[in-house]
Amino acid sequence: MAKLIFLGTSSSIPSVRRDNTALLLRYGNTSLLIDCPGSLVQKLSKAHIDFKKIRRVIITHHHIDHYYGLFHLIHAQAYINTKVTIYSNLAVIGLLKTLLKKMDLTRPRYPKIEFKDVFSKKYFYSHGGLTIRAVKNCHVDDSFGTKISFRKKNILYSSDTALCSSVIAQAADCDYLIHDCTASSSYFRRHPRLDEVHTNAKDLTVTFIRSKIKKIIPVHFLLLRKDEEQKIKKELKPFGKRLFFPSDFDVIEF
Repeated sequence: MAKLIFLGTSSSIPSVRRDNTALLLRYGNTSLLIDCPGSLVQKLSKAHIDFKKIRRVIITHHHIDHYYGLFHLIHAQAYINTKVTIYSNLAVIGLLKTLLKKMDLTRPRYPKIEFKDVFSKKYFYSHGGLTIRAVKNCHVDDSFGTKISFRKKNILYSSDTALCSSVIAQAADCDYLIHDCTASSSYFRRHPRLDEVHTNAKDLTVTFIRSKIKKIIPVHFLLLRKDEEQKIKKELKPFGKRLFFPSDFDVIEF
């Protein structure tokens, strides 16, 4: 059995009910954490996940809300875990190596950190029928989403991104699309620079309304206005029953 747990669904600025976007994929005995914001150990506990068993972490880009919880996770695993594998691009790998050393988290008491470049081969993870590949997106240099495949199912998590050809192409054969949906189109009109790095709800709908994707799952909500969530939902309404609008700690089973 496989399941996907939404540990967080907000943008870099959390709301009262939503923390920074992060996902946990469980496939058989394997757990993969996708992005690693703060309060992670507590969030895993709330999701009934043993933090000691998190040995694989994917960091999709260098923005701090995607990796600042990693240091707490490693610190909490002192004397417990022997190795943690981190999958990311070379820039993030270099950054994390520097920060781990400065934080004194490379001593023998802590897990040994193994780094793997997601762009070094087609599938950066492949085991037991589960494959994961990096899909370049349009956010920052070498940022990427993840395409997860198992048992003839395909899931694309776009991570933070504007709409771009690479993401749209890789979504074409997907059963589930988990996509950046930062705010409504009216919010983007007030803040036009967001269009360069994120996706608004109306554009997400227009782009994928005629696709064959079974479930559209928006994430990364920036809810700085009182009515913003309602505006996002209104623009996504044409998806009908294909829409799954997640809250923190929601679970999808496959």
